[in-house]
Amino acid sequence: MSVCIMTKTSEDRNRFVLHPGQRKAHLSNARFVVIVAGTQGGKTIYGPIWLRREIARRGPGDYMVVTPTYPLLELKALPSFLDWFQHKLKLGRYVGSPTRKFIFSREGCRRTWKENWDGSPCVVYFGHASDPDSLESATAKAAWLDECGQKKFKVESWEAIQRR
Repeated sequence: MSVCIMTKTSEDRNRFVLHPGQRKAHLSNARFVVIVAGTQGGKTIYGPIWLRREIARRGPGDYMVVTPTYPLLELKALPSFLDWFQHKLKLGRYVGSPTRKFIFSREGCRRTWKENWDGSPCVVYFGHASDPDSLESATAKAAWLDECGQKKFKVESWEAIQRR
């Protein structure tokens, strides 16, 4: 099993060691970064690291995490996201109702963009791809799609995400 390893440095900063496939994705500046690997290949555990990198690059605003269904979100993607964003980096808090979203705190924004933060909010919305219409009203600077090869992840959802 190949997955990234999270450690703490002496400066109390999170550090991660990526396997070669994750490293290649992390260094990519392509519009679409795709990781194709087998079971337990480190795809889902890397998703939050990639999304955090995109948020740091693109600035405050809205972002998305999309899985084929909400049960799949709850099973692995959301716990991986929260482990990184909420527990390790302490960037904000998750709200599960009425809309699933992660809201960056002021301190989380300050630490993410330092002196470049203009006070604008940052929110990560969680959606599912089994109903493309549920993704239509969103606006997003980047999106992490987990398990997007599954049958319940509809092509129309992929198209809706691209329009965001």
